[in-house]
Amino acid sequence: MSVDRLDYSKGIPQRVKAFEQFLSQYPEYLGQVTLILVAVPSRSGVEHYQQLKEEIDTLVGRINGQYARFDWTPIEYYYRGFPFSELLQLYRVADVALITPLRDGMNLIAKEYVSTRQDKKGVLILSEMAGASYELSEALLINPQNQGRLVEAIRQALTMPETEQAQRLTAMQTKIKTNDVKKWAKTFIDEQLKLIEMQAKRKTRLLTPGLQNNFVAQFAQANRRLLLLDYDGTLVNFQINPKEAQPDESLLALLTQLAQSPQNQVVIISGRQRDTLETWLGHLPIDISAEHGVWTRIAKDWERSTGLTDTWKEKVRPALETLVERTVGSFIEEKEYSMAWHYRNTDRELGEKRVREIRDVLQYLTANLGLKVLEGNKVLEIKNEAVNKRAVCT
Repeated sequence: MSVDRLDYSKGIPQRVKAFEQFLSQYPEYLGQVTLILVAVPSRSGVEHYQQLKEEIDTLVGRINGQYARFDWTPIEYYYRGFPFSELLQLYRVADVALITPLRDGMNLIAKEYVSTRQDKKGVLILSEMAGASYELSEALLINPQNQGRLVEAIRQALTMPETEQAQRLTAMQTKIKTNDVKKWAKTFIDEQLKLIEMQAKRKTRLLTPGLQNNFVAQFAQANRRLLLLDYDGTLVNFQINPKEAQPDESLLALLTQLAQSPQNQVVIISGRQRDTLETWLGHLPIDISAEHGVWTRIAKDWERSTGLTDTWKEKVRPALETLVERTVGSFIEEKEYSMAWHYRNTDRELGEKRVREIRDVLQYLTANLGLKVLEGNKVLEIKNEAVNKRAVCT
């Protein structure tokens, strides 16, 4: 069963093509499986939507022409809306619900299908791009652009034991009953109030001209000055490729000028590896803290913090590598005693979704290992608990 409004965001052509590949790849299902495809008319007067309908019509016609028999049609195609009572009957008889939009806000059809299956039979195949996927995690979640995975999900759904169907449906039905519209509204309002409170605490305090003059006067009068300077995002702008954030000549000249004063001690604090910082800044008469305190360079000599280990990496690396495979544009940055997953080149919403998915997994993997999971500017980092900027400053 597939029910959608006719819209580009619903991924209907991709779904039909996946069903065609399924029939070709698993011919034993010919005559056994029918896709009921309901496309509710939308913006029928718009040329692009007319072209979309023509594409779907052509695909359905081609598949039915190739595979149909006198007693079986692969795709039952309905280009019209149905009364809700009839949709409920369709939900109740469909063994599989194929809900795979390319992008969707919530998608209540997925929840309606789950709610109607009081017999505890049926499988939901759901796009991870639909908002409902955050809640209905027991569904077979797929990337709608991955046609091969969608094909395998159809086969998995058709062969899933009834005991597993019941377990998945029971879990999803419990969530739907618990998280009703009243709870959703209350949670939304509570989160907004928390956000307002958080923003008030983090409100930026801008330097007034008076404070600026006061700081400049105190700086001029001080006999000793400690300048703790962050690197990425402070001395240089964030770059899509972290390797491109090299200091330019003007920055190097400024740091040199600051360090030449015997009253100044200049310390660069960075999450980057010491080799990189040594290459970029090692010729300057400054102190450097690499990997946010793992390595510290005082008077040209590097020293490592005590009590650090990297044996935990073998436990964490597979989870991050799987994350990279599932998230186009992301990559792993591995340092001596930390690992970071960057998603600056990834769609923002997809990156944030992946962070929510992996956060609990990483916290489980790193439990009792003396590690912590930190979220930064489009980066998720795993490092030793004792390593932080505050420790560097002390």
